[in-house]
Amino acid sequence: MRRHLRYLAALALAVTAAGALSLATAQSVRELVVAQGIDHEGWDIHDHNTTAVEAIHVNIFDYLVFKDADGVLQPALATSWERIDDLSMRFMLREGVLWHDGEPFTAEDVKFTLERVATDSSLQEYGQYRQIREVEIVGPFEIIIHTHEPEPVLLSRLSRIGSSILAKHHIEAIGGWENISDHNPVGTGPFEVVEWRRDDRLVMEAFDDHWRGRPVWDRLIHRTIPEASTRVAELLTGGVHIATNIPPADRARVENAENVRIEPWPTPRVMMYIMNTEGVGTSDVRVRTAIDYAIDNQLLVDALFDGLGTPVRGRASPGIVAAPMEFHDSYVYDPERAVELLAEAGYGPGELTIHIQGPAGRYPLDTEIAELTGVMLEAVGINTTLEILEWSAYQSRVWRTENVQNMALIGLGNSLGDAALTYTAIRCGDAGTYSMMSQWCNPHFDEIYAQALVEMDQERRAELFREIFTIVAEERVYVHLFQLENMAGVTNEIDWSPRPDEYLWMFDAKPVN
Repeated sequence: MRRHLRYLAALALAVTAAGALSLATAQSVRELVVAQGIDHEGWDIHDHNTTAVEAIHVNIFDYLVFKDADGVLQPALATSWERIDDLSMRFMLREGVLWHDGEPFTAEDVKFTLERVATDSSLQEYGQYRQIREVEIVGPFEIIIHTHEPEPVLLSRLSRIGSSILAKHHIEAIGGWENISDHNPVGTGPFEVVEWRRDDRLVMEAFDDHWRGRPVWDRLIHRTIPEASTRVAELLTGGVHIATNIPPADRARVENAENVRIEPWPTPRVMMYIMNTEGVGTSDVRVRTAIDYAIDNQLLVDALFDGLGTPVRGRASPGIVAAPMEFHDSYVYDPERAVELLAEAGYGPGELTIHIQGPAGRYPLDTEIAELTGVMLEAVGINTTLEILEWSAYQSRVWRTENVQNMALIGLGNSLGDAALTYTAIRCGDAGTYSMMSQWCNPHFDEIYAQALVEMDQERRAELFREIFTIVAEERVYVHLFQLENMAGVTNEIDWSPRPDEYLWMFDAKPVN
């Protein structure tokens, strides 16, 4: 209550002319405003797999281990760890950590959080944590995590989406996990939530007792601005300090403006289409292959992104452990071969219609990617229809309802930093969260994947993932497009650079003055 009253008093005094922002407002309240294209989806950290959501949550909750801007694992709620054997790791937990409501953090919170995501198959992140068999409490600040099988990337799993630790006492007090999004969350992160206006803004306040020390910012505000042109306008007029997903067409406009700059933002995110392998037309691998041959990956990068991107044939990008890099900076554009394959599948010009689905506002120029793809397919004789939906509608009506008709656009990052994450979603049945969208099941693929996930030898892991990438490329379960290179717009009043994992970690952002 004390903090909220202080916040309201400061808010009443922090008035700036014409709505423009200032880092030094009344009573020296320091406020940082960040804009991105989508809002977060609620407070259940286990039931989303969207990096742009985690980009917000990372400021509110903490992991056991935390990757720095270079991808190096650093102590967080765990201060040290050691592998006991292939099936167990010991973690010493940080003492003196407080939840936002003032209660102490203990091993009970870790057990409560991780065992939930490891056992509830209805959760979106279950597939990434089902490897955990038990969190054994050795003492108030010591645990052992036991896995069902050898787990070569457990530390990376504990530093990504779905592994933030929540307060057991808070979840119990609000009546259970089903009520989590009806209440402001309680975390141990550097900022605590004050207000959430859905699809508008999330207002956070500095947590005085954060174990890293108090953030320099008194308030952190995430604004939801789906339209890229509006985000750019808000940046240029002082409405926000940081704007994500700057379109290439606006790059010069931002660079030529006073007091703002462009920050390049290399990411491991790959833009691609998931294919319904039982859809009309796309049930034939020759048609899926023809679609791949019809798409000029480099033209997409050049025409839409001013060359900012790299064509790919798989979810391979620099820095992803065990990913075969021969699938990076490579593509198979051949429209004549596409026409031949369509004829082999029994389709002449204009005899096949493919439905392309895609989001609007989630990724840079996502609508334009789908539109240009349609033009390329039309060029080889495939009729196309387009269905473009705002991101939340796309998730609820297409993605989560498994309503992919032929091909649906998605951009997938790699919060694990390892090839283990690349294609788990298309394994058969319950093991694959996208299996009902792709309608693809290959027992041999699943067998190889199962081996790769428990292989502790790095060379053998790399061999297995090379075979995994090859199968996906040949079967065209996904039609891959390019690795995305993003851009952020930043006011010169802020010392901040984007992280490759795309997290908007604002504890490290500092005012220039």
